[in-house]
Amino acid sequence: MPDVHSLTIGILLEVGSRHEKAEENGIAHCIEHLLFRGTSTRDAATLARMIDLAGGQLGAFTTRDYTCLFAAVLDDYRTFALDIFGDLLLHSVFEDESIKREQEVIIQELEAGDERPEKLAQQLLKNIAWNNHPLGSNIYGNRDSVACLNRNNIIDFYLDYYGADRIIVAAAGNLEHEDFVAQTNDALWALPTSRVLHAENRGNIVDFQAGLEVKKRDSAHIYFALGAPAPHYTSENRYSAYVLNSLLGAGMSSRLYRQIRDERALVYDIGSSYHPYCEAGMLLVEGFTTPPNFIPVLYHIVETLQSLCTESVSEEEIWRAKERLRGEILLGAESSNSRMSQLSTQELYFGRHIQLDELVTEIRAVSTESITAMASDIFQPGNIALAAVGAIDELEQDYVLSLLGL
Repeated sequence: MPDVHSLTIGILLEVGSRHEKAEENGIAHCIEHLLFRGTSTRDAATLARMIDLAGGQLGAFTTRDYTCLFAAVLDDYRTFALDIFGDLLLHSVFEDESIKREQEVIIQELEAGDERPEKLAQQLLKNIAWNNHPLGSNIYGNRDSVACLNRNNIIDFYLDYYGADRIIVAAAGNLEHEDFVAQTNDALWALPTSRVLHAENRGNIVDFQAGLEVKKRDSAHIYFALGAPAPHYTSENRYSAYVLNSLLGAGMSSRLYRQIRDERALVYDIGSSYHPYCEAGMLLVEGFTTPPNFIPVLYHIVETLQSLCTESVSEEEIWRAKERLRGEILLGAESSNSRMSQLSTQELYFGRHIQLDELVTEIRAVSTESITAMASDIFQPGNIALAAVGAIDELEQDYVLSLLGL
């Protein structure tokens, strides 16, 4: 991207919460924190000063499938940023005192998450749908698993998964490819190979489990998250899932927003999202409403889902959904952060970079028939999970179970 004076660098590691055992849930997220708590050559304060000096942003995040370290800096600081990444990955010391501090911080994160009912509802939903599998666990872990982490199991997990064979380096901005390759090699050449093969779980699709989970709370609103099984990240049907989600609940012209919010004023906000992972996928409908409106809202959600299975989508509606997706893709390509993210995740899941023209062509090829087939496959009675947080009584729960065919 030669017209900008910055770049975004991403170090993507194929390790996330899906790689954790139940008793170590949250360890990948904890390691993400600890990488910034000091190395053998720089303490946490020195690292913080170096990051501030670059005048940009340096951080990290953990997902179910991977961990990403990223830096957004001026182009003349790229070697500086890569040097920091190399130091973090090669020389982090994971001191006992730092581990204790980060355990306390993460437990506070967990408590803060419990106080955000929309996040709690989504986590409860994934725990129902992928129960007894790491995909259903909280990325942050739980209080017991985080409190039990120690330096020995942190180092063991790090040596198992944080090796050179699990790393993808991606960058977008003002840089020359060959120069950047050489600078990356200078910073990361000494990284060893991980002790666990990087493709150990690829292709094992996780079964979706229907169910209902209610967290009772005295509050003015009920927050809900409804989920149905959807294609995994590399499925051939993924483009139909993206378009289906776009017309169902992505944006103010979507069916859910228009019919439940605009026409009936039953909610302040409602929408849908498609969450694909390496081993599974889910299409979610989320929102919040007042307790008296909770059952009517659910009724109209189910009605909307059923209509997609039985009635053909008009050419105009599917065109609008495709154009919305095309706009997201092309506008995102103008951001170095989005471009870096695309490069790294496509390399992780597909082993190649998918050009923008190919993405747009695949989206435009989605037909009304494939949308109906996808909806019929996803929204099957008795194969939907729902989590809700708020003031819900037993009679309402019985009605919800009946409505969802559970």
